[in-house]
Amino acid sequence: MPAREDAAAGAVPYARSTAVHPALAGAGVAVHPFFDGDNEGEAARVVGLIAGIRRDDPDATVAVLVRNRNHLDRVVPCLRTAGLRFRAIEIERLGERPVVQDLLALTRAAAHPADRLAWLAVLRAPWCGLTLDDLAALAEGAEGRTAWELMNDPARVASLSADGRERLARVRAVLEDFVAAQLRASLREQVEGAWLALGGPASVDETALEDAGVYLDALSEAEEAGALPDRAGFEARIAALWALPDVHAAANDVQIMTIHKAKGLEFDHVIVPGLGRPPRAEEPRLFLWTEREASGGEELLVAPIEARGGGDGAVYRRLQAIEAEREGHEAVRLLYVAATRARRRVHLLGEVKRDPQGGARAPGERTLLAKLWDAVAPAFAQAAETAPAAELADERQPLQQDIARLAGDWRLPDPPAAPAWRVPAEPVHATDAIQYSWVGETARHVGSVVHRWLQHAGDDRLEGWDAARVERLRACVRSELAVRGVRAGELDGAVARALAALAAAIADPRGRWMLGPHPYAATEHRLTAFADGAIRRLVIDRLFETAAGERWIVDYKTSAHEGADREDFLDRERARYTAQLERYARALGGASRLGLYFPLLGGWREIS
Repeated sequence: MPAREDAAAGAVPYARSTAVHPALAGAGVAVHPFFDGDNEGEAARVVGLIAGIRRDDPDATVAVLVRNRNHLDRVVPCLRTAGLRFRAIEIERLGERPVVQDLLALTRAAAHPADRLAWLAVLRAPWCGLTLDDLAALAEGAEGRTAWELMNDPARVASLSADGRERLARVRAVLEDFVAAQLRASLREQVEGAWLALGGPASVDETALEDAGVYLDALSEAEEAGALPDRAGFEARIAALWALPDVHAAANDVQIMTIHKAKGLEFDHVIVPGLGRPPRAEEPRLFLWTEREASGGEELLVAPIEARGGGDGAVYRRLQAIEAEREGHEAVRLLYVAATRARRRVHLLGEVKRDPQGGARAPGERTLLAKLWDAVAPAFAQAAETAPAAELADERQPLQQDIARLAGDWRLPDPPAAPAWRVPAEPVHATDAIQYSWVGETARHVGSVVHRWLQHAGDDRLEGWDAARVERLRACVRSELAVRGVRAGELDGAVARALAALAAAIADPRGRWMLGPHPYAATEHRLTAFADGAIRRLVIDRLFETAAGERWIVDYKTSAHEGADREDFLDRERARYTAQLERYARALGGASRLGLYFPLLGGWREIS
């Protein structure tokens, strides 16, 4: 540490202290040298030290402190492999957790059927667990074809191993519903539903379940109309979140944190790995500045970054040297903080290169080990004499394919029996929030249910839809409305209105014309377009093209109207929604005919 204080250089001298407790037997500081990039050996030594402390004193507190989080890239996996629980405080990014990476692959697959990398990641995930050989047999030499097409190609499937075929068959059956549900429900419902059906929760621990919940909540907040308008921004947000610590870790389990986070804390044993690794290099800053003493008081010295091909930039380089000096003093203080967190023992682990004669080379200037080198160089020199030479990896060794995955014959457990009042006569389908022309929560929920069942009728081309089919939906519609929060006193009336709208649309010739078969038709058609000076996410209730080549854009309005001025009401609704339908037409391009359909009123308005 520096001999005297210098505020401009960030120098703080050492103040001696006097020990009041008697010294423990043995050395209080242990140095563990490593050579030639042996990060695996360093991580294994950390695990061995922790295991030894746990064996000799199970109640002792242990901390692993690092300068930078990436210095734990080998340590954390080794701790997990050894089964040692730990609490990591703001160490692991949420996006680096395997469960989140698997959910992100499902999200990308839902957003883009042709994202082959995402689909192959889905097949590699623990719920499927195809080997690399099976993935290669499925996808190699098939450029221009989606992974979903290859999964349904009998010749490709036959080229897989027997285990791979069994795994793919189970997963494909689930993903068929996943593909069919794209853009028909919220993105969270698609991803979470597929993850549950595939067995994602069965392949992770309780901490990973918590991480999955954080990811799915973030997905709900970021999506719009079943899509991610800013996928890069969403993924950047996930990458910035911290993963949760191990929920099963006890208070006296190993603590892992940065040295900065450890300020003010104490532990019986402190382990400091990665001393030979430098911090990440920073990009040159646009401006550098410092304050310095002058005859008239303090003055500010500022210099811009040197222009390419410009002058010598002497002032900027001088300020860079001052910044480097400050960084060096800060590194010394970090070492002081790390060492003084220990009540009993501190273990210092670092790695250096060896010279041609087999001796230990001095570490890089920006490493913490460089600040200790005068004190620890003899220990490294002695270790270098007996340390074995580094072994080069054999590039011909086979790829390691050991992965965590479910058993090939795994099946989703049967669900518990639901209460009788929650069992619908037909499946309850997820619904999206839709804006309507009236106010009132009950009317809004009725509209949501009617829109969704009209979507199913249109998708079925009205095949099998009649008044009896609508009546059989009564229990299902009642359940949907109850789940949405319609109060018991309003439930009967809401069910009656929803069923009346559905029955009217199916019986009405115009309704059957809209929902029936066409050369091309889509319901709840979603698109993103630049319209009226902004990026908009649009949802078209019904889009179809007739045999004559006419394209129709129709919106359903489940409004009810009492009174004699029915025609005036329909005209006012047409004026109200003209701009919205014309925006749809502009987004699609080309000529379109526009209409509003009111099933409860048997009403129709065309917009010219």
